[in-house]
Amino acid sequence: MKHQPFENWLLFDETLIPDQAQALDEHLQVCEHCQTLRQSWGGVAGLFRESPDLDPASGFADRWQARLKQDHQGVLASRHRWQSWITLILIANAVSILGVLLGMTVFNTFDSLTELLLVWVYRLTSLLTVINIFQNLLAIMIRTIPGLLPPSGWAILAAIISAGSLVWVLSIARLARMPGRA
Repeated sequence: MKHQPFENWLLFDETLIPDQAQALDEHLQVCEHCQTLRQSWGGVAGLFRESPDLDPASGFADRWQARLKQDHQGVLASRHRWQSWITLILIANAVSILGVLLGMTVFNTFDSLTELLLVWVYRLTSLLTVINIFQNLLAIMIRTIPGLLPPSGWAILAAIISAGSLVWVLSIARLARMPGRA
């Protein structure tokens, strides 16, 4: 037996036009399912009318707002993790592609692997030579610079550097305390 639209008419407190009310009454005389539904729903509706309205526990709104904020932060954190992983994967792919292209260029430039190794050994020895030269220059400067200024000059230079460092640290600390900066 078809129970629609009779179930809707019973469950939703709609004002029925006379034809609908008559059709519902006729259907209720022959349909045991809808009769049971009407009685059950009438009992439930009565319980709703009789039960007192309950107020939420104190602090409910604050707890709900805090939970909502926490859930929102969790969603944002999850989204940031996924974005970080996607970015990392894209960067890794780009570096891999560039590495392959660079490798193809390097191997196409040199006729053999031996030639490539000789070039890299030459560059490494050149780099070590330059580092050795700078080390020797630095050692010479360390031995000669202290004799250029008298001890009082070094004290003044140290005081100027200390004062500059103090001003720099204080300005950074002041910038960190400015509102709107994290």
